[in-house]
Amino acid sequence: MPTDSEGKGPGDGDKVAVGPIPSQAIRRLTRTEYLNTVRELLGPSATTSQVLPADDLVDGYDNNTQVLGIGSLLLEKYALAAEDLVSSALASGNADGRARLLTCDFSGVNETPCARQILSSFGRKAWRRPLTSEDVERLMGLVQASRAAGDSFEVALGVGMQAILTSPHFLFRVEVDPSRGVVSSHLLSPHELATRLAYFLWSSPPDEALMAAAEAGTLQEPAELERQTRRMLSAPKAQALVDNFASQWLRTRQLTQAQPSPALFPTFTSLQLAQAMSQETALVFAELLKGDRSMLDLLDADFTYVNSALAAHYGIPGTFDPVRFTRVALPESSNRRGLLTHGSILALNATPTRNSTVKRGKWVLGRLLCQEPPPPPASIPQLPSGPTTGSLRQRMEQHVSSPMCSSCHAQMDPIGFALEHYDAIGAWRATDGEYAIDARGTLPDGRSFDGAIELGRTLKADAALPSCMVRHLFTYALGRQPEVDDEAVLKQLTQSFGDQGYRMKELLVQLTLSPTFRMRTSQQEAHQ
Repeated sequence: MPTDSEGKGPGDGDKVAVGPIPSQAIRRLTRTEYLNTVRELLGPSATTSQVLPADDLVDGYDNNTQVLGIGSLLLEKYALAAEDLVSSALASGNADGRARLLTCDFSGVNETPCARQILSSFGRKAWRRPLTSEDVERLMGLVQASRAAGDSFEVALGVGMQAILTSPHFLFRVEVDPSRGVVSSHLLSPHELATRLAYFLWSSPPDEALMAAAEAGTLQEPAELERQTRRMLSAPKAQALVDNFASQWLRTRQLTQAQPSPALFPTFTSLQLAQAMSQETALVFAELLKGDRSMLDLLDADFTYVNSALAAHYGIPGTFDPVRFTRVALPESSNRRGLLTHGSILALNATPTRNSTVKRGKWVLGRLLCQEPPPPPASIPQLPSGPTTGSLRQRMEQHVSSPMCSSCHAQMDPIGFALEHYDAIGAWRATDGEYAIDARGTLPDGRSFDGAIELGRTLKADAALPSCMVRHLFTYALGRQPEVDDEAVLKQLTQSFGDQGYRMKELLVQLTLSPTFRMRTSQQEAHQ
């Protein structure tokens, strides 16, 4: 059995939500969503000196409702960040920020109506809904108190804006239940639906077109919701699905945690291979998404993207730019083809000194097939370190021969052994030291393969792969793990995914049209 650290891949220490998970009425913006939102409001250069902590993970995702609460320390950071952001945006040298915010004449008698206009407009964008007259008057009270204390109009206006940015209506995504005591599953309000859709597809707030559809009362109509979804998927901000969904589903975002031994693998750091590897996987995923191709092609894609460092690492001939990535076709003779040969996946699932059969097998089972094995018992001995005899495969086969190990390793190890030709940083190797590499394997159902490329093709034909893709996208979209009551919609989405040629765009559209996405269950019903 591997060591405890080897048995866990990056992120396996994620928090686990226990018990039934009711639909949440309120959830905090993730760090990414928060930063994207303030940049939409204040401009792309909006920055703060406050370092916001990373969000906790559940099954690899940072947007799970169960861990997106807020404590006093984080609230203080948000207050300080709001002060930073507003002060910077209104600074005399920030022409873009001032143009965004100071949208009316505030001289003389115009001051009060101008302040109301600015706060109403800014608040609508920040809170993702129109402000009520009571909302505006409360904010105006802060502005007027600041003016009475001798502050300038701009400073006083900034006080109101800071209040907007520290309000629960900004920091949280709020979905309101019907009147207390009413038990039902109900449609989200138009603005709640717009917010859910925007943060799902863009990790950003609704744009003006989406807000207009919500305010016109048409967004809840399936035809308009589909039209808006397709429009948003064609926009540049849909890159968020690559940056946030794909990187968390495949866990490539956690490649920064990989620490190969500098003595054994000096090029990993010197050539900045972690960044290049993550970018390769992101670009391949993006091509399949934006090109409306089958997402199953991820497993045996006959192309990839490289810069000069990654091309050298892979042994791909040609001249490449050190920064810009180039699309390259992969010949049949190449030892690179598909996700399982990407350096990101191989280096992510390794130890500092060698590749890890267990981590690699466990990653495939968990992220691609949704069949993650349980953690090993604490009493299992570790794989010996120090001088060794035999290949890693031979040592693993001897070490896990006991019955208490074999049940899980029968699933993980054949998969991990298929990737033995790739070392701890994903470089191809013909031998394991002085020993020949045996990359053959057989899955429990009898399907056999030899090497990573054949394994990728085998998995591509596995019905569990598209089903697992749907489950991961559902988890990301709803901010929670699927429950028993979700199985019917998951089955329908998987069927539709296949009917549409496994194109991710079509799956995204069908998911947003599903009742589960457009509706929520009241807290009263969920707790009965």
